[in-house]
Amino acid sequence: MGRAMGLLVGAMLVVTLSACGVGTPQDTSAEATQTGADVRERLAAGLAAVGSDAEMVRDRRTTLTPVDAAWLQGWQIFDIQLNTEYRSSRFYAALSDDGTAVDLDDSPESFAEMTRSAHVSVNDASLAVDVGNLYLDVTRGFRRYSYRIDSVSAIEWPELNPAEQQQVAEFETKYDAIVQPSVAEPSGTGWTVTAWTIYDRSLVRHRLEIAADGAVQDTQEVVATDLLLPQTF
Repeated sequence: MGRAMGLLVGAMLVVTLSACGVGTPQDTSAEATQTGADVRERLAAGLAAVGSDAEMVRDRRTTLTPVDAAWLQGWQIFDIQLNTEYRSSRFYAALSDDGTAVDLDDSPESFAEMTRSAHVSVNDASLAVDVGNLYLDVTRGFRRYSYRIDSVSAIEWPELNPAEQQQVAEFETKYDAIVQPSVAEPSGTGWTVTAWTIYDRSLVRHRLEIAADGAVQDTQEVVATDLLLPQTF
C-alpha cells in the first residue's frame, strides 16, 4: 500500500490510538516547526525528482521537523507530517546541500545512499549506536504502529483493565533485563548494533550490521507477540 492509499488507514489509526488513550509514539526529532519556504521548495523539488510526495511537502499545513544528526555532513533529515481532519500522513526524507533528496520511508537503500554521499565513517561504538538508532527511526514505514524502545517501560500501553494490567506486569518482569538501550560491538570492519522496537503488536530485536560507510543490514527476531497494543491493518 503506497503512502497516498494509506492516508485513510493512517487517519483511522490516529483515531484508534486516541480512543485507546495512546498517542502516536514520540521520537527524538526536534520540536515540530514550519521550515522556511526555500528549504520546503528545495525538498519538494528533490522528492519530485525521485517520484516521492512533493505535493505533501509543498502543503503549508505540513510540518517539516529537522532531525538531529550532527555526524551527517551535507544532509538534513526531516520528519514530515500532515494531520488534518481528512488526511494523516507521515514519512522521513533527507535533503542534501546540492538539492538531492531521498525518501527514507521503508528504504534501507536510500539510507545507505545518504550515508555514502555524506562520507560517513563509523569508527567508534558510540557513532555506530547513533547510526543504528537513526536508521530504525527514519526508515520505518508508518502503515504499522512502530517505534524504537530502550526499555519495556518505554512501551506506550493503552488503558487496561485489571487483568490486562497483570499481564503487562508479568511481561515487564520477564523482559525488563532483556530489553536495553542499543549497544554496539565490533564486527569485522564494521559494527553489530543490538536494538529493540515495537512493531504492530510485537516486540522485535534487531541485529544491525553497520558497515564503515554507514550502510545498514537489519536482521529481525520477533521475541514476543500479541502484546496488548492497538492493532493496525
